[in-house]
Amino acid sequence: MLRGTEHISRKMVQNIMRAFDYARARGIPFNVYAVINLIETDAHAAATIFEAIRHKYRDWLNYRARKLGVKLPPMYAFTFEAPGNPHVNWVLRVPPSLRAEFLQKLPKWIGKTQQSRPHDLNVQLIEPGGPYKSLANYICKGCDPAFIEHFHLTALHDQHGDQGEFWGKRAGVSPSLNRSARDAAGYDAKRRRFAGSTPARSASAA
Repeated sequence: MLRGTEHISRKMVQNIMRAFDYARARGIPFNVYAVINLIETDAHAAATIFEAIRHKYRDWLNYRARKLGVKLPPMYAFTFEAPGNPHVNWVLRVPPSLRAEFLQKLPKWIGKTQQSRPHDLNVQLIEPGGPYKSLANYICKGCDPAFIEHFHLTALHDQHGDQGEFWGKRAGVSPSLNRSARDAAGYDAKRRRFAGSTPARSASAA
């Protein structure tokens, strides 16, 4: 059963922020930002539709990994916003060699999960030297108001306001970037570095 929330929790905002740092510390920072408008119906909530899109993405990535003979774990973070029509901010690491194919397939995945329209998808490439952490702040602007100052999100919240009530999982981080993965890799989140040497870059950087 889906649960309603008004804000992203402090714990999840911290998890997303640290996932951004961890991906960059590994030398494989997020490189694609997609905003997807989701059309809710009585039968399908926005969270359910996006879960179906993520499932198609994971299946595709697993298939490509098998063909290439490499390990390609999904790497992403997402947050939902729901003032008016619900939409999801989806930030991913797509291996550069597969990015063109991903950009071709994403609209098709959306079209198979909902009655999509041309304006339901906006994709931007994240440049290495661009405002990387600013994007993390932006997608977390729906933070619990009690912690907005703690995360330095006051200006963004004042500009965009609350992000509405949402039913379902409001935000998330892929298992490859969550706290368990960071701890297993010996990543020190406070110092933004690894306890030993930096882990070798995976095939996600290919």
